[in-house]
Amino acid sequence: MSTGEQMDILFRLSQNIEGFHDIDETKEFFEKVLPTRDNNYFYNVNTLQNIDLNDTIYFAYAGYIVAEATFAGDIVENFERDEKYNFGHKLTNVKVIDYSDKLDTKILSTRTTYLDSEEKIDAIKKALLLSSDIYPDEVDSSLSEGTKTKVFVNRFERNPKARQACLEHYGYNCQVCYFNFEYIYGKIGKDSIHVHHIVPISKIGTNYDVNPIKDLIPVCPNCHLILHKKNAPTVEELKA
Repeated sequence: MSTGEQMDILFRLSQNIEGFHDIDETKEFFEKVLPTRDNNYFYNVNTLQNIDLNDTIYFAYAGYIVAEATFAGDIVENFERDEKYNFGHKLTNVKVIDYSDKLDTKILSTRTTYLDSEEKIDAIKKALLLSSDIYPDEVDSSLSEGTKTKVFVNRFERNPKARQACLEHYGYNCQVCYFNFEYIYGKIGKDSIHVHHIVPISKIGTNYDVNPIKDLIPVCPNCHLILHKKNAPTVEELKA
């Protein structure tokens, strides 16, 4: 059912059906099963309401965003396919999300969440962007024009293991100003430290293997912002 207004949605996947037993299996579904078995039609027990052509659907599993896709505008009924999941929604631009922060549980209270408020939109941005420490100079603003503003990011693979290896080597202090979140805020603040890519992500080729010791360094959000300014100083220059 169309509203005539574009509005993205977050769809919470069930953990109790075949093909969605864990996060890895769920991601494999979107990467391999959906395009081959179902021709990029995502089947549900009902038609998704209030959805329009080119709306983005974010798929969440166990509190994490695992995939995103664009609704292509076509919904089919196939009662021979399955006894329960009969309504197929055509998707394009299906992308598996390698890593996201856990979503705020407040926006996962229903199976389908319409991103109709700044709070909900910010929750999605936080999970997708802040988890990867992406700053505005890494966003291609030329792609945000049109009837609906979106944020497009060069999504080079960010391996959380590389982040962890960096933190295990350097510790959780900002390597510029030595601020420590856990010391100030307790355990809740520990993971708030950012990891800075010494070589800007926008300049990295697609075949890039990150070295967590040489290429990454822990910094606080304030220092991280300065390091991403135009004509920014290096880490060593900022320390001086």
